[in-house]
Amino acid sequence: MGCLSLRARLAALIVLAGLAAGSSAQTERTYSLLVHPIFTPGQAELVYQPLVDFLNQQTPHRFELQTARDFHRYWLDIRRGEQPDFVLEDAHLIALRMQRHGYVPLVRASDPTTFSLLSSDMGEPGLGDFIGRPVSSMPAPSLGYLVLASWFTNPMQQPVLESSAASWLDAVEIVFAMEADAAIVPHNLVRRYVNLNVVATSAEFPHVTIAASPELPENVRLDVLAALLELHDDPEHFAVLHELDIEEFVSATPDEYVGLESWLDWVFSGF
Repeated sequence: MGCLSLRARLAALIVLAGLAAGSSAQTERTYSLLVHPIFTPGQAELVYQPLVDFLNQQTPHRFELQTARDFHRYWLDIRRGEQPDFVLEDAHLIALRMQRHGYVPLVRASDPTTFSLLSSDMGEPGLGDFIGRPVSSMPAPSLGYLVLASWFTNPMQQPVLESSAASWLDAVEIVFAMEADAAIVPHNLVRRYVNLNVVATSAEFPHVTIAASPELPENVRLDVLAALLELHDDPEHFAVLHELDIEEFVSATPDEYVGLESWLDWVFSGF
């Protein structure tokens, strides 16, 4: 009788230990934040790690930064259906993830973004002046590349697209190195290079956006949302927004992204 009682107690302890271990494992889960490759992996660490550190400090959850080497690998992972916990991307890729996998947009940068073609040409050059001439860009499916493709719809009248830039800053540096006559860049770089002429500018898009997988617990999404919406009021974490080159995060609504995945049609078909 005593032996059975002892065995029952041991069995109960084992079950409780297992439950505790399972609960601990769930509590200690680390969530990934995948960032789009508009920087080299080394640069991405410098730009985005402060954001991850902020989330680790301001929420009860654990996060880790996930980077990609380049847009080619990034696009392959998207097509394979990989679903990170959180993503930080431009609007067209957020729209694609919403459409295909039900991602939930949480926040976006407060100001919209545009892409402009910058050139060192004097006078007032037009888009037609760059047919047959080298233009630098980041590779597809970067939004800048897709905007550029939308401006040159005639397959017989195209610029010579140099899409080897490792960042948008690199695209501009290629112009200064006289390896290209123009570069497509986002609005924040347009402001920096006042010595270059703006040839054309795109329509506005929702700027960089953070979205969450639909598989995440609601409390995790809400904790991240609350922390990011208060970030601009926290002077101790000024470096986070400074590195991202944005003023603040504001709530993102799904309606802002409807149809933006169609920009991928300019380069890809049947994806």
